[in-house]
Amino acid sequence: MRLERTGAREYVLMFPQTSHVFNSVAFTELNRGKCDDIHYLFGLDDHGKVRLGITLGERDDSLRSPFSAPFGGVEQTKAQNVEFYIGFAGALKDYGVTHGKEVRLTLPPMFYDRGGNIAKLHCALLTQGARAVTEYNYHYPLDRFGGYIESLSTEARKKFRKGERFGFNLEILTGSASDVARAYGVIKANRDSHGYPLRMSLEDVMATARVIKATFMVMSRDGEDVAAVQAFDVAPGIVQIIYWGDAPGYSALRPMRFLPYKVFEYFSSAGKMIVDVGPSSTDGIPSVGLCDFKEDVGCILTPKTSFVL
Repeated sequence: MRLERTGAREYVLMFPQTSHVFNSVAFTELNRGKCDDIHYLFGLDDHGKVRLGITLGERDDSLRSPFSAPFGGVEQTKAQNVEFYIGFAGALKDYGVTHGKEVRLTLPPMFYDRGGNIAKLHCALLTQGARAVTEYNYHYPLDRFGGYIESLSTEARKKFRKGERFGFNLEILTGSASDVARAYGVIKANRDSHGYPLRMSLEDVMATARVIKATFMVMSRDGEDVAAVQAFDVAPGIVQIIYWGDAPGYSALRPMRFLPYKVFEYFSSAGKMIVDVGPSSTDGIPSVGLCDFKEDVGCILTPKTSFVL
């Protein structure tokens, strides 16, 4: 297996439908300004046939997949044997050495794995000596939604019922500039009140929503916005919560105990299969309270692993 650098046009012709949106050329080009250079790479077998592909963003001392997204990884022209993945991982390591840079990859959680590409690359990277760090990532399988309330623990059900009593109203927004700003304002206020960074500006959110199908929701009570959600359609049947949170001053009403139920209800009725609620750790160190919250609202833990070659 050898790597050949190509261009965006050639890459999108080879991989017109990527396994998730963060590997798409449209998303990559939207974020081109967040790295020094982009490397579109084909993995070719001994006969020059393209088997695999990856997009790496060059930044400082590393080549990264992703360089501005929750995860990246490889694309395959069709299901490939393990030997091609092992060869591809080795070629990536050599490519990094040639450029004097580490290669950093964060793979999607395994519930995104439809054609074996995630599991095979995971194992191949370890075979080639990659260092690994695993994040705590949570998701909710929507085929469980019919028994949602019954599945909650006794304590979690009490908190849910408390939130339910306050008569919250969930509104699915149109996606207009004013609607996006409305949802974003609630999220920003939430992050500011906790001292947490907000990685996407309002302009970033609006630009990304033009490339990725986005859903914005606001939950209100008596005409006041108390919580909001931003979600992206990231893969067939899978939506990812990019941001959600309650407005400062409303936590006593338990809106975040009722909001997940309404979000899962909406996406279940929309025919989705999974809601990816995202990580609850940083550099492999979990936020135990955040893990507990996600488990309390019915989510399941699945590892999301990053590798360094």
